[in-house]
Amino acid sequence: MKKTRIGIVGGTGYTASESLRLLLRHPHVEISRLTSRTDIGVDVEKVHPALRGRVPLAFTEYGLDDFRGEVDVAFCCLPHAASSPIVRELADAGIRVVDFSADYRLDDIASFQRWYQAEHADAARLGKVPYGLPELFRKEIRAAEVVANPGCFPTTAILALAPLVSADLIDPEDIVVDSKTGVSGGGRTPKLSFHFPECNESVAAYGVGTHRHWPEINQIVGRATGKPISAVFTPHLIPMDRGILSTIYVRPAVGVTA
Repeated sequence: MKKTRIGIVGGTGYTASESLRLLLRHPHVEISRLTSRTDIGVDVEKVHPALRGRVPLAFTEYGLDDFRGEVDVAFCCLPHAASSPIVRELADAGIRVVDFSADYRLDDIASFQRWYQAEHADAARLGKVPYGLPELFRKEIRAAEVVANPGCFPTTAILALAPLVSADLIDPEDIVVDSKTGVSGGGRTPKLSFHFPECNESVAAYGVGTHRHWPEINQIVGRATGKPISAVFTPHLIPMDRGILSTIYVRPAVGVTA
């Protein structure tokens, strides 16, 4: 069976590292191209030591010509706003793309600009790109040229809420999502708040009322169920490497018992 050739754009961060770990377990794919803006020419195992001997490639600078004929599916692991120009270029060239940034998750350009304060290089695709939760959008994902990989907090909330909202079991206007996350969710670039003495033995709420995953939760549950919701969402940083625990409080709909 012919293997699907995978290219990863922005291959040095935690998202790329986790993607590589999962892809290496897949029997029908091969890693053919890895790019970086900072580690051009560096062997992958130097940046991701856990993959020593498993990815015999060096990072290259991104170029569309290098992906044509070499890559069937690209995983774009760049930050928001930096991702959409490359995703658009790859998709227009006939390469299927899974985008890990937030550039294609929201429904419209007004929402994106409000929450991310950035220009979007591919606004025409917003609202048309399938959200990458196969539990809810499997059919759309299969046929898509671009897939928006879900945000971390929204994944925990959407999977819990969509079945309840679909079945009219809860009040869609009375939802509280309380989430705890590990420090790797903040990415690999060093930041003071993720420094060990700053976060150890501590729990800290952040982005209260302003976190960018709040509209994603509301919009995607609405997209999956056809019913609008309004959830209150507060994330907390806790001193662990990875993982999320979300506790979600809802009010049963009238006539629904526990």
